[in-house]
Amino acid sequence: MIRWNIRTIFFLGAEGRRQDIVLEPDSMNVVTGASGTGKSALIKAIDYCLGSSKCELPVHIRRRAMAVGVKWVAGDQEMIVGRLIPPDGQATSTRMFATAGRNLPLPSSVAEFDGATTVDAAKAYLEKAFGIGDLGHLPDANGDVRGRTSVRHITPYMFVTKEVIDSESVLLHGLEKPDKARDIIATMPYFLRATDEVGALAERRSRQLQRALAQAESKDRARQSAETALKQRAYGLLVEAHRFAMTDAPSADGREDDMLAELNRVADSAIDAASYPKDSELGALHARRREILGTLAGARRRRDAARAALIDASGFGDTVTRQRDRLMLSEHLKLGDGEHTCPLCDAPSERGRDVAAVLADTLTKVRAETVAVQRVRPQLAEHDEALAKEISTLNRQLREVDEQIKSWLRQTGETRRLADISQAKAHLQGRISFFLQTSADEPRKPTADLSVLRAEIAQLDSQVDRESKEIRLQHAEAKISSYASEILGALPTVAPCVDSELFFSSRIPEVRVIEAGSRTMLRMPDVGSDQNYLAIHIALAFAIQRYLEDVNAPVPGLLVLDQISRPYFPTRGADEDERQITASDEDEDIQAMRRHIDFLFEQVAARSGLQVLLIEHAYFADDPRYVAATRERWTRASRKALIPLNWPMRDDT
Repeated sequence: MIRWNIRTIFFLGAEGRRQDIVLEPDSMNVVTGASGTGKSALIKAIDYCLGSSKCELPVHIRRRAMAVGVKWVAGDQEMIVGRLIPPDGQATSTRMFATAGRNLPLPSSVAEFDGATTVDAAKAYLEKAFGIGDLGHLPDANGDVRGRTSVRHITPYMFVTKEVIDSESVLLHGLEKPDKARDIIATMPYFLRATDEVGALAERRSRQLQRALAQAESKDRARQSAETALKQRAYGLLVEAHRFAMTDAPSADGREDDMLAELNRVADSAIDAASYPKDSELGALHARRREILGTLAGARRRRDAARAALIDASGFGDTVTRQRDRLMLSEHLKLGDGEHTCPLCDAPSERGRDVAAVLADTLTKVRAETVAVQRVRPQLAEHDEALAKEISTLNRQLREVDEQIKSWLRQTGETRRLADISQAKAHLQGRISFFLQTSADEPRKPTADLSVLRAEIAQLDSQVDRESKEIRLQHAEAKISSYASEILGALPTVAPCVDSELFFSSRIPEVRVIEAGSRTMLRMPDVGSDQNYLAIHIALAFAIQRYLEDVNAPVPGLLVLDQISRPYFPTRGADEDERQITASDEDEDIQAMRRHIDFLFEQVAARSGLQVLLIEHAYFADDPRYVAATRERWTRASRKALIPLNWPMRDDT
């Protein structure tokens, strides 16, 4: 498979002016120059012609150039893609041009551009040319469907910009922007060939149907919930109708259709005239209440008297008992046995006989009184208990009468608020009619048969071999990690990257450094050196390009590097000229840079269809390869730049 390279990047100005930057396919290409000459704008120009949403060309270019174009070549195939440059103050332009063929001439003006089209159509044209399948939206690792797979997702594999070249946090171009990063990560398995068009399309269709199924199930649950609420409202209205004796008592477990039918019957039924509750009923209730209160008061008085008598009887009984105990002395002295002798000396005594007779008579009376008390006391207790029951019964009757009075008053108040019972029934019938019109009379949507949708999802899932996809993705990550580790060994690094290995994961994506010896796995921020960051990014960029070549991925064989000398020459002013390097300037930084340059030429020679564009501030005048590969030198002395300084300003500036 022949990979696409860039032959020419050109800008069109007013009065037929054109600036061409001619590159050599399948080769090393260098553009050097002073600061501010527009070197880095080459990446933005290529990106703009790949359909970017914004024009990020510097204002100096936008005020002088009318359009920008890129001529792509793949063997004898050629393709020219151009785009109008918006004037200063306008974000972008939606007008593009795309044409393909052989021996295509470059336009000298905007009018000579062929294939005028829109941005979306031009991107589709590029996708077809590069071989990017019409996959629509692809799911990411979490199953979430992101943006449409397009030519916009190949730039992370082609551009190593200044935001990436020595960054400890940004691994690939575009990942620093969250809105773009999600789509780049989602489409990475496709470009790494972990999934093909058939599997990707089946997986996308499955995800779409799963979303449709989830929405249908949600609607079905909402419909069932609405029907439940409808049934509850219908049941509530029937309960109210039952209170007015307009229908039988409803069952909460009844069918919804039966409830609606009964509501229709109630709504259509005639209303019987009703009258207010009679005032005589309230008078009778009050009379009954007064009667109960009178009887209750009498019962309470009798109970109080009975309890007082019971207390007195208890006290009298205690007194009689004590008196009897004292009189029991006569029996102890045997005064009643008929003999008239003294109980102490046994001498005859007439007086003792008289006293004994009196005591015996008194004891008999006391015993009679004791028996009377014991007989009366249970009767008093029984009478008290009967009075307590009578009082309890009267209290209950009083509460019932009070409740009847409250009910009469409540019924009268409610009825008078609606004028009469008939008006209340009419009001309820109106509510029922409104309910039936707004809810029950609407056409009932049949429940969707989701089994067909589930069966189609199951069939598509059977076509998607997710296990094989995961294995292929792991294989791609392992191959890229192996290539990157090999490349890292050829680049200048410092500890802890010396003799270390790289592990690449496309899920996040990220790179881990496996330190030599300890096998400690380090994250990018742990590396701690711009020289190491540079080496890791270059190693990863070339490793990915090598893998894309192996699997014939639909990505052009172009790799643009923006100033790899940045970690070695970090301080540059805006007016600094091109840095020309010779053997006399040799130091550790220059030697490290030469190792990078040697690596670039070796990679281009080893890889088929790989084109490298190095945008650099440094110029190695003593390296014949570097001098021969330099396509443009924009120095202060030459007064050259991406857009010549003598170009006139646009009329719309």
